[in-house]
Amino acid sequence: MKKFIYFACLATVVLTFAACSAGSPGEAAKKYANYLKSGNYEKFAEGIAMSDDVSAEEAKEGRQMLAAMMQEKGKMAIDQKGGIDKIDIVSEEIAADGENAKVVLKLTFKNGDDEEMTYNMVKQKSDWKIDMSGK
Repeated sequence: MKKFIYFACLATVVLTFAACSAGSPGEAAKKYANYLKSGNYEKFAEGIAMSDDVSAEEAKEGRQMLAAMMQEKGKMAIDQKGGIDKIDIVSEEIAADGENAKVVLKLTFKNGDDEEMTYNMVKQKSDWKIDMSGK
């Protein structure tokens, strides 16, 4: 009986972690947009997909540069509209290969403006990331 309970608990933990890491591309895009909302540009930059031929050091430097650029330019654009009030998923289209997706988010700003943003997403190591490669 103890082995069964142990196995049931272990299976629950494993399935919980699997469910948390997979997620949908829409939820991932919304999570990254929420990092922008909260001003956590480093976490936003971690959500950018890097090519497999980029070294770990190059990826780190690229993400640092993106975070700095977002801090400087992106924050100003968001602040001009009073900040982001709400983020909604408008649509999510997953490609037949299951590895690429297009997500449209609606950002509602505190000044009442709305803006739709399209994110191309790619699955990397079971996580959805923002694809900025232009493919």
